[in-house]
Amino acid sequence: MTELRGLPVYEDDGLPIPEVGPWALEKYRRVWYYDQIFSTGMKTRWDQRIYIDLFSGSGFARIRGSGQIVAGSPILSLRVRDPFTRYIFCEENEAFLDALRQRVAREAPSAHVEYVQGDVNQVVSQVVAKIPGYDKGNTQLSFCFVDPFSVDLSFETIRALGETRNMDFLILLALGMDANRNLGVYLQESHERIERFLGDPGWREKWREAEAEGLTFTYFLALQYIEAMRTMGYTETTPDQMYPVRSDTKNLGLYYLAFFSKAKLGRTLWREVLHYSEGQLSFGL
Repeated sequence: MTELRGLPVYEDDGLPIPEVGPWALEKYRRVWYYDQIFSTGMKTRWDQRIYIDLFSGSGFARIRGSGQIVAGSPILSLRVRDPFTRYIFCEENEAFLDALRQRVAREAPSAHVEYVQGDVNQVVSQVVAKIPGYDKGNTQLSFCFVDPFSVDLSFETIRALGETRNMDFLILLALGMDANRNLGVYLQESHERIERFLGDPGWREKWREAEAEGLTFTYFLALQYIEAMRTMGYTETTPDQMYPVRSDTKNLGLYYLAFFSKAKLGRTLWREVLHYSEGQLSFGL
């Protein structure tokens, strides 16, 4: 099998494949690297290790421009040396989810995989229900990858997972590709997307104060998201510990991969990912 920037490349199998920009390769590389060090590093510490993907897609992605097909995050999670004990894939697009089922059946027929179809903001209770309970003889730790196309992700969705289960998160924050570009729209009192994203109806007043202090909207949202995660016990994260991804063409900031864990070991593993990331960029727009 050939590779593209370290990712496995596939032939077209005739099933649906969403198109993504070339910069998505860096996202997939980092999440796959964390999958590997998490699944191996935690295998002797926990009875069950659960991988959760809230925006799974179809399992494959076609790179815009080259047309090459690479494995998306669900398939990559199945290719680790020490497989997770359980996988939960959530996807709103029914055709994509059906394609993912078929690709998973080919790639890892013996894997324990659960599927949830629907908007994760509406079906998160179904995702939670598929995570095994925690007890003394059956310990479990989940790793949840959250990869939305915009900031249309309710913080209550993250809270439903983080407050009820032992879980680390790697969340794509679309702070450049969505939030920063649509600031004027989101500032309108009738628009609730940022309120839902942060779980904070008073965010506009906080933004006015931050803007007066010279903060960019991107940096402000990163700080506010960190603070929201802190309410659930996810501590010791800073914007500089987020991995920034920029477009290949105009070097525009698109999004940030933000890692959250309640455990020191999880944060240590994420720092290893950042160290591995060649040419790491500083946070800032």
